[in-house]
Amino acid sequence: MTGARRRTTFGARLGAAAATAALTGIGVFAGTAPAVAAPNFQVPFRCGVTVTAATFSGHSPANSVDFQRSGITGMPVVASAGGTVSVVGNEGDTSYGRWIEIDHGSGWTTRYAHLSVQSASKGDKVKAGQKIGEAGATGGVTGPHLHFEQRSGGDDVKVTLNGKDVPYYGHTDFTSKNNC
Repeated sequence: MTGARRRTTFGARLGAAAATAALTGIGVFAGTAPAVAAPNFQVPFRCGVTVTAATFSGHSPANSVDFQRSGITGMPVVASAGGTVSVVGNEGDTSYGRWIEIDHGSGWTTRYAHLSVQSASKGDKVKAGQKIGEAGATGGVTGPHLHFEQRSGGDDVKVTLNGKDVPYYGHTDFTSKNNC
């Protein structure tokens, strides 16, 4: 093999190794997909409504948020971000009670539980701020509130609203900027 050919072969191998290392670093060969940014999730109530986001140890799932406020029963619940309604469920007097899940694409979903009324159907395309139900106390609850989850790839994740992380564990007021 000539010197020029040896350098070309070595260069090609070096380039291939560098490309493999770079791709492995972003998860292509490691068996994981690169992370996809979350939608700009908003507080799931109409513009200007202030609610308390309650998080606590032992909540199921761990990263879910319970929205509370006086007179919450019957308040319109709106989509936190645009997407397609993927589940309209009713667990009766247990678990989530009446609930809705919205698929936002790229593995992101949100769940809204303990609804007194469900105003969306499976397959509906919804926009951020569009009414999907009303808050209530259905399922296995001790009082009216909206149970809310953000999920990525099927796993519950810590909730971010209006571009701000919800603090864990405690009670934090959020004012909706949804569809303002």
